[in-house]
This record gives sequence, C-alpha cells and structure tokens, in this order.
Amino acid sequence: MPSQIQAGEIIITLLYEDTDLLVVDKPAGLVVHPAYKHPDGTLFDAVRDYLYKRGEARPCLLHRLDKDTSGALILTKTDQARQRLVRALEQRTLTKQYLGLVCGHPVPAVGQIRARLRRDPADRLRTHIHPLGDESLTRYHTLRVFASGFSLLALQPITGRTHQLRIHLAALGTPLVGDHVYGEPTRWAPLHPSRHLLHAHLLAFQHPTTNERLTITAPLPADVEEALEACTALE
Repeated sequence: MPSQIQAGEIIITLLYEDTDLLVVDKPAGLVVHPAYKHPDGTLFDAVRDYLYKRGEARPCLLHRLDKDTSGALILTKTDQARQRLVRALEQRTLTKQYLGLVCGHPVPAVGQIRARLRRDPADRLRTHIHPLGDESLTRYHTLRVFASGFSLLALQPITGRTHQLRIHLAALGTPLVGDHVYGEPTRWAPLHPSRHLLHAHLLAFQHPTTNERLTITAPLPADVEEALEACTALE
C-alpha cells in the first residue's frame, strides 16, 4: 500500500486501507468535497482519482471535516461498508477524538458541554446556540495546561453538528486558538496561528466486514507542534 495519495499539488497521507475502506490524514487548508465555491481540487477528488487509476469504484465520504481542521477521515469503498459504518455513527459506537489548543483553562478541567445548535439565519456560514436548535454534546478533558494561558484538550463529539466543537469551546470560555469565526484573536496573538488549531487525532470503530476493532491515529501536524512549543516558550 502506498503511504501517500498525490494529485497535482495535493498530497494526502494514507493511514489505513483495505478492500472496504480507507482512512486518510487530511491536511489543514484542503476542502473535503466539491461545493459551489470549490468545484474541484478537493480531498474527495484526489481519493476518487487515486482509486480510479487502480480500477476501483468511486468512494463515499463517511463524515466531513472543516477546511482548516486536520486529521483522520474515513471513506468507504463498498455500500455494505458505508451502511454498517453509518449505523455505527448513529449508534455512537464509532469513536472520534480531537485535539484542540485553546485559549485559557477550562473549568472544570474534565467535563461535557451541551447546547442546542442551528444555522445562524443572519449568516448561513455560521452556526449558533439557539433554544430551538438541535441537541449537541461534547465531552472533553484537559491534557496539558500552559502557564502562558493556553490548554491542550482532548475532545469527543458525541453528536455531529456543524462547527460543534468550535462553538462549544467558545461557549466554555476557551475558544480554539486561531478560530476567527468563534474565537478572540487578541487572546492568541502571541502564537500567530495560520488556522484554527483543531486536529482529528483518533478514530476507533468495528471493521464493517471482519468485526475487528480498529484504532487509527493521525499524528499531530507541524503547525500544532510548533504552537505547543511556543506555548512552553512563553511561560
């Protein structure tokens, strides 16, 4: 199995692949699937072309990540794999864990965030907390606290609402470093982030054919590592 998929200037690391599915390490800044403003040059295009050249069928995205979120993403190759993994998502037996560098220190250090979320009618690119929105739940625990005023958190979204983690962290008073939509730029200015520092670090699920329990991790990208070093240097 090749370690990378390359399509033009797009380079994507393969974390796992078999006849049913593949898991890729999405780089920050890459759009996941074609849309009105991004008709091509997406992660999906690169994976589709990679499989086409090998005589394989068009893949299916199981879930999505924001353009500036990096990390592990599943695409399925068969209808059976898609159906079984969609069921795992619905039954919440597919675990997703993210790592996020945030401003401040959450109180309590371990907890969960509940809120009702819906699209903001004044700005369709945003989601906001609203009493008529859909229920959302995120569990979190603090991995590291920096005296410079930042924290590294492990985040587990139990539901999958648009921008859920970003909104929940802002509501907790600890917005993501680099999140210009829901965050506070003056708080992270010393770190000079180029994007919001959220990384899909781990996926754990039962294989749709073999029933083997898989745990797949995506290593921290260089910009998050550099930001963590900067947090230490500022202490």
